[in-house]
Amino acid sequence: MTIAEQIDDTIVTIHLEGRLTAETLEPFQLAVAQRLKAGGCGFVIDLQNVDYIDSEGLGSLIQAYTSCRKRGAPIVFVHVFGRNLQLLKTTKLLTVFDIYSNALDAQRAAAAMTSAAFSAIM
Repeated sequence: MTIAEQIDDTIVTIHLEGRLTAETLEPFQLAVAQRLKAGGCGFVIDLQNVDYIDSEGLGSLIQAYTSCRKRGAPIVFVHVFGRNLQLLKTTKLLTVFDIYSNALDAQRAAAAMTSAAFSAIM
């Protein structure tokens, strides 16, 4: 699993590549935790280059979603296709996660949610 981060204003896009499994999920969890600790940002999780997600990998996506929601940080997912899309359908997470087919829409949605979240605090 490799991870690349792209930061645009208050949005952190985390690009995952490889398999998201019990053996590889720690770097993803650490990346989300570190950015949440810094605060003030929303997340776009790009799954375009993730070719396999096991049950613990799915759990790490749920954990990231839950952690972000608890802290008021928006999180959306982009490029969820094929086997990964089927997994989210089967587990009914398509009704929970905000999923976008392209990066521009995902970033705009996360930015809008981030603005709304932080303006409500002030």
